[in-house]
Amino acid sequence: MYNRSEIARTANKLATTGLTKSQAFKRAWELAKGKALVVKGVTQGKRQTAIDHMKQYDPSEISISLERNTTGYFEEGTIEVVATIHGHSYCVGYLASSVAEWLSKVMDFGTALKGALQQIVGGNGFYYGLRINAQIA
Repeated sequence: MYNRSEIARTANKLATTGLTKSQAFKRAWELAKGKALVVKGVTQGKRQTAIDHMKQYDPSEISISLERNTTGYFEEGTIEVVATIHGHSYCVGYLASSVAEWLSKVMDFGTALKGALQQIVGGNGFYYGLRINAQIA
C-alpha cells in the first residue's frame, strides 16, 4: 500500500520548487508507483565491463541505489546510479539531467528513494544499457 502522507509531503515540497500543486502531486504519485528510468553515461570508463559482469547475476541479487553526487564535478543535481552485488559497489551511470533535476530536489527534502534493476539491454556487438525502477522507499 502507498504511504499517502509521504506522497503528500513529497508533493508539497515539490510545489515549493516552482511546480504547480497538480504537477507536483502527479510527479509524487508517479514516484510512489515506481518510475522506469534509463541510466545514462554507461559507456564511460569500465562501466561496460561492470554491466557485462552484472548479467551473470539474478536481478534480485543486484541492489541499485540512487545517490546525490556532491563532488561538484558535474552540474548541480546529478544523481549517480550505484549497483551493489554481494557487498561490492560500482557507479554504473547517472540519471538524465531532465529527471535528476526534480528528483534531486525530492532527495534533498529527505525523501528516501530505492531503486531496482529492471533490465540490462544491449550486448551482441552493441553497448550495454540499464533500465531501473525508482520508487519512494
